[in-house]
Amino acid sequence: KDYEDLETMYGQVLSQYNRYMGHVSNNIGGIYEIYKTYDQEGAVYTHVDKERQKESMAFIQEQLFKTPEWLIDQEIFNRIEFDGNVERIRGYQVRTLNNILDFGRMNRLIENEEVNGKEAYSLLEMMRDMRKGLFFEMARGRKVTRYRRNLQRAYVDRLEYLMTNEQPEVPARIRRFVKRTNVNVAQSDIRPVVRGELRTLRTQVARASRNRDTMTRYHYKDLLERIDAILD
Repeated sequence: KDYEDLETMYGQVLSQYNRYMGHVSNNIGGIYEIYKTYDQEGAVYTHVDKERQKESMAFIQEQLFKTPEWLIDQEIFNRIEFDGNVERIRGYQVRTLNNILDFGRMNRLIENEEVNGKEAYSLLEMMRDMRKGLFFEMARGRKVTRYRRNLQRAYVDRLEYLMTNEQPEVPARIRRFVKRTNVNVAQSDIRPVVRGELRTLRTQVARASRNRDTMTRYHYKDLLERIDAILD
């Protein structure tokens, strides 16, 4: 027999892992919906509490954004494929990254702060935690690996998307089946916050761009060019 079963089992592990990441990331900017009738006490809709949202961000950073080395097994790869692992890891990371940096989710963070004040996990706090986790190498002048370089570029690309795009329309044929947070992006706080993050990141990357590792140094200079292009 060939290695078809091995390929299937590895694929199932990846699918389960991806589902876990999706479940956890949904806590960030998340809202509980508890079905009740009018005679039952308590709210139907409540924001996920701040501590759980922060724990979810920390989990995503540790289990996904830090390269999941346990999924990278050359003993498996050399039996089921001739290439594809680097792009596969990038795909899983970017899918969750984009899910978190979503117009509707970011607007729910804004509204949560407006309603619950300091008890809320604010958009500013979420973006700060996101940046610190994605660029932790800069603090100690560490080398940035290929997986992490891909992820950091994807983050800058997503910030560009948030700066230049509007929330896409839901097709009319499925509109009544879709529940989402609608937001006028141009008139919300989203772009000022994203612009501020880009400026902060540019300063930090410029400071770190003298890294001794050649590829890391090239990477940081590339990020600077990308950020300048967005802000210009």
